[in-house]
Amino acid sequence: RRNRRFFRLSPLRKQNIVSKIWRAGYPAGIHFVISQIVAGTALAVFARTAENSAETYYNYTIFLTGLTGILAMIPALYFYRRDKVRRIAGGLIPAQKKVPLSISETVLLLLAGAGFAQYGNFLMAILQSFINSTTYQESMTRITEGKSLFMMIFWMGIVAPAAEEMIFRWLIYLRLRDWMKLPVAAVISGLIFGIYHGNMVQGIYASILGTAFAWILEMSGNIYSSMLLHMGANIWSLVITEYALDMFSMKYGVQILALIYLILLASVVYCLTHFEKMYSVRKKKRMI
Repeated sequence: RRNRRFFRLSPLRKQNIVSKIWRAGYPAGIHFVISQIVAGTALAVFARTAENSAETYYNYTIFLTGLTGILAMIPALYFYRRDKVRRIAGGLIPAQKKVPLSISETVLLLLAGAGFAQYGNFLMAILQSFINSTTYQESMTRITEGKSLFMMIFWMGIVAPAAEEMIFRWLIYLRLRDWMKLPVAAVISGLIFGIYHGNMVQGIYASILGTAFAWILEMSGNIYSSMLLHMGANIWSLVITEYALDMFSMKYGVQILALIYLILLASVVYCLTHFEKMYSVRKKKRMI
């Protein structure tokens, strides 16, 4: 009883609503400010050194996105570690080591992330007939055209997802979770993630994936689970965009793609059920 009372009286839960909203929202502002500083500095440099500063900026967008991610990780890690200390001190979480991920679970999360991306893209392809938005696709084509796949995987498939997960799941979602129930916190953090992307197509896609990533983070008990999901999603999107047309022209290419899509779907389903079972086991242990 005393533990439950201490939990209700945690300083993180006793904050007023304005403080709670500010605490959950400003990490996105940190990422935005850093991205604007990086973009503004780059444009100023390109304006002096390049004949066409706008075209040069597009050529370096992938690198600048990665640089923004690296810089955003620094404050994100600081605030996450400070939050963790406060949660332990306030009784919101136990002072114990995180739940480890096995190698098979790591692979499962990467595959499930790819599955979420693939079926999220299927959904967006259907919705685009109603939304009628081609601006995002045109921008992405301009940014990625002629770029090395390995460079795109490093900056957009590894660095950028790691930074975004630190901001939107490690900070925003977990801060919402301090005073909200799991489903509500997951959905709101997903919506914030979607709105932050700034366009309808990417916004819907990111909201769905962001909610799923937060849910699995909670189910798995390991903060790196959402990061692996996000990396799997971005890497798969880059790879399939690069090779999809080649696959269609190959003998049995369509059948191979169909098999891959089935594997990704099975990975999503198994990932959700596997980590939900883990969550149920941990919950029962806490109740004993």
